[in-house]
Amino acid sequence: MELRCLLLTRDDQIIRVLRRVLEGLDVGLEVCTGADKAAEELERFKYDAVMIDCDDVHNAITVLCSVRLTASNKSSTVFAIVNGITTVSSAMELGANLALEKPITEGKARHAFKAVHGLMLQERRRYYRHAVDLPVTLRFEDKDTGSHREVLATAIDISEGGMAIKVKSTLPSKFRTAQLKFVMPGARDFIELLGAVAWADEQGNAGVRFENVPYTLRERLANFFRDIEKKDKQAPPAKKTIR
Repeated sequence: MELRCLLLTRDDQIIRVLRRVLEGLDVGLEVCTGADKAAEELERFKYDAVMIDCDDVHNAITVLCSVRLTASNKSSTVFAIVNGITTVSSAMELGANLALEKPITEGKARHAFKAVHGLMLQERRRYYRHAVDLPVTLRFEDKDTGSHREVLATAIDISEGGMAIKVKSTLPSKFRTAQLKFVMPGARDFIELLGAVAWADEQGNAGVRFENVPYTLRERLANFFRDIEKKDKQAPPAKKTIR
């Protein structure tokens, strides 16, 4: 579960510095030299960090303003790289979490990334979805009548915050919460927790958000994804490209 960073710049010195720093932090780097390509990447893919060279790339400010509007990257950590035109305060107002002034040194970049590295990992675990094939039972209860309905589904991916499911029948439209029952990969005992249906379509696909998860279950889910992260670190590093 390698962290990923998108860098928008034409500055070869910044690219060289950040490659060295991010490799040491196990962060993959994708480089775009044009604003249009960077905007396309942000619409298509999730990045844990986005670094934007605001003053030396045409239309870079437009990209900075749009990061928080994308579905996948609205919670990403955003670094603004400024060079005397955009001020630090204005960069923050436009959506940046941190601002770095040129010239960018290895020490400056390493200090900035280490300051937010833990938060980036936490956000990645919350967002990261692991592909699974798990039977899930959803129990919808009508508190007014005391009746209930059970729906059988298959979880196709899971994260610390929820799961995507596939059902053969329709989900009850009247009730949006259900008691979930499933077995985590590699385990034997059932997990039971409350879930809220966040979205559903006519093809039987739905997203369920976990609600009021007890501390012990949160820790169990967190440990599951930490184990995945350790396995991912043993895999070959992602290919790094310049576009």
